[in-house]
Amino acid sequence: MSDDVLALCFGVHNHQPVGNFDHVVAEATERAYAPLLDRLIARPEVRLTAHFSGNLLEWLRERAPATFDRLATVVARGQVELLTGGFYEPILSILPDGDKRGQIARLSEFIRAHFGVRPRGMWLAERVWEPHLPGPLSAVGVEYVLVDDRHFALGGLDPEAIGGYYLTEDQGQRLRVFPISQRLRYLIPFADVEASLDYLASRRGAVPVLTVVDDGEKFGVWPGTYTHVYEHGWLDRFFDRLLATSWLSLTTFSDVVDRLPAIDRVYLPTASYREMGEWALLAPAGRELLTARRDLSALADGERLQGLLRGGFWRAFLMKYPEVADTYWKMVRLSHALTAAEGDRPGDGRLAAARLALWRGQANDAYWHGVFGGCYLPHLRRAIKQALLEAERGIDAVVQPALPAWTRGDLNGDGREEIEVRTSDARKPVEASPRSPRRAAASISPTCSPVAPRPTTTRSASVSRRAMTPARARFTTHPGTRKLAWRSFSSTTTCAALRCWMDCGTTARCWTPWPRGPMPGSSSAASRWRPPSWQRESIASAAP
Repeated sequence: MSDDVLALCFGVHNHQPVGNFDHVVAEATERAYAPLLDRLIARPEVRLTAHFSGNLLEWLRERAPATFDRLATVVARGQVELLTGGFYEPILSILPDGDKRGQIARLSEFIRAHFGVRPRGMWLAERVWEPHLPGPLSAVGVEYVLVDDRHFALGGLDPEAIGGYYLTEDQGQRLRVFPISQRLRYLIPFADVEASLDYLASRRGAVPVLTVVDDGEKFGVWPGTYTHVYEHGWLDRFFDRLLATSWLSLTTFSDVVDRLPAIDRVYLPTASYREMGEWALLAPAGRELLTARRDLSALADGERLQGLLRGGFWRAFLMKYPEVADTYWKMVRLSHALTAAEGDRPGDGRLAAARLALWRGQANDAYWHGVFGGCYLPHLRRAIKQALLEAERGIDAVVQPALPAWTRGDLNGDGREEIEVRTSDARKPVEASPRSPRRAAASISPTCSPVAPRPTTTRSASVSRRAMTPARARFTTHPGTRKLAWRSFSSTTTCAALRCWMDCGTTARCWTPWPRGPMPGSSSAASRWRPPSWQRESIASAAP
């Protein structure tokens, strides 16, 4: 590669959440995935990199085989390099290491079996990086990973001065890291094509390679982008200009790794892209961060100083949303229980099916939120929790635990003991030491398609109770009012009166602080009851 040529690693990341509606995936295929592949088939000189999550690839294979075959065509040409990743697009850093390795290996094997290539690089879901990742990633053959240039900025490097790739390590396990250009990510495809070329020209000679990979849904699914990208010809003009520019070369990450040495070593802090840090913060801190950014923007070097600000990091969602934390802790407990069962019964097909269900339950989308809903979307939460229930049933079918039984310990990482009591019909965790006399809670998780118990007092909640298979019921007692509010884990149950911001569905108990006075549903509740502050922001979004 000539010194005066700037190599551009351009690519797309395509993913649809586990549990998303079929018509949504079909629309994304029609408006983004298929049109882009059509352009690539028509222009074999264009080279790029693509990542498709495993569940999306399975959907395309079964529901859009023509699009799946188009992808196979451009991969067979050597025109598109495929990236691996967690099969169901989990936040890898929060998974037990065995699940990290298993999910990556499953997607790599799927790509090898259907496209005949072994992926060398990996897409890191939401670019959530933690410094321990080189070990488990390199253990399954991952040679390089992509993160944002913001990760490098938080490590003290100037994002406008970096390019190529760097080497990082943990305990001697090395991994190559490519920085994704935030500037290009914001320009493509929204700005005029010439704006992107001007920026590339400004970096020519300073770095050998620039990287831009972002959501493929930006090319057709995001509002207004189908018209802009395809009908108004932005993508065709973009490809025309790239190919007509003599000092620019479209390449793939593997080509860069094979031809060029690393720029330097780097040690990156825990980070994700800038917006993720803002979303993860609790609301008061988030407002303070926005105020600080606004104040700095008025300074002459405000843009540079803003780059030194950071928000929270991904795990803060587990603190921000207790319901998300409950789901996370259940996932972790199930993973450890499944690993123990597999050790006792290696090769058991029922446990293999349970492991696959567990991996579906690790899909990231319902564990956090951005601007597109995430954990606020009930159908995504149901899909995750149903997958975890399926994994739990699979383990029990093999282990067949002696019941009744009980376990005492900190089941959700809050520093307090819970007691989990199991019978043949139910699992009930209860708080060993309630936090206050006005709070007490329990949850029931039926395992055999039961009808959940109806509370003796029904004024506190107007509940629509339909078919519940499988189902999980949760009830919370309120000693101060002697009322009982019932909520369900079923995908078809609506809690009409409670309007809780995270409707129906954490595995463990949920503390809901109710004020003194009548409960919702009573005659004077409208004037006296208000939801807790941590619920108010989202009631409108989550109301059934």
